[in-house]
Amino acid sequence: MTVIVSDTSPIRALHHLGQVAWLNQLFGDVLVPPAVADELSNPAPRYASIYVNDYAFLLVRAPSISPRLAELLAELDVGEAEALALAEELNAQAVLIDESDGRRVAQRMGLPVLGTVGILIKCKAASLCPAIAPLLDQLEHDLGFYLSADFRALALKLAGE
Repeated sequence: MTVIVSDTSPIRALHHLGQVAWLNQLFGDVLVPPAVADELSNPAPRYASIYVNDYAFLLVRAPSISPRLAELLAELDVGEAEALALAEELNAQAVLIDESDGRRVAQRMGLPVLGTVGILIKCKAASLCPAIAPLLDQLEHDLGFYLSADFRALALKLAGE
C-alpha cells in the first residue's frame, strides 16, 4: 500500500485550483495529521477554509506522541512536525510539503519529498491537465506562491512546456 502524507500547502494550492481530487487520482488516499487539518479549516484570513472531511480520500491520522515529534516541534510549526513524524512513522513513500524548512528537515530524515510543483508535473504526465504554466500563474498571482525564475523554468522544462 502506498502511504502519502500531506502538509498544508499542497492541499491549499490544489484547493485554490479547484483540483484537490488530483491527489486522489495520483495517490489514492492521502494522510493528513490533525494539525494540518486544523490549519486548513482555520486558515489565515486571506485563505479559504478547507475541510478535509469534505474529501473521502483525505484521512486524518495522528502521529504517535514520541521524542521524534518533540524534536521536530523544536524546529518546525506543528503541521509540518506532525506531517514529518507521521511520514517517518509509517515509512511513507512521499511527504507532500512546500515550505523550505520542512523540506530541508524531511530530506535530512531521508523522507521522499514532493511539493506542489512536482504534483502538478505528475498531473500533466498523467494527462490530468494540459499545461502547468497557467496553474503556476494562478498560484503565484492569487496565493502569493513563490517560485524563483530558475525553478519555474526547470518545472516548465520537466513538464515539457
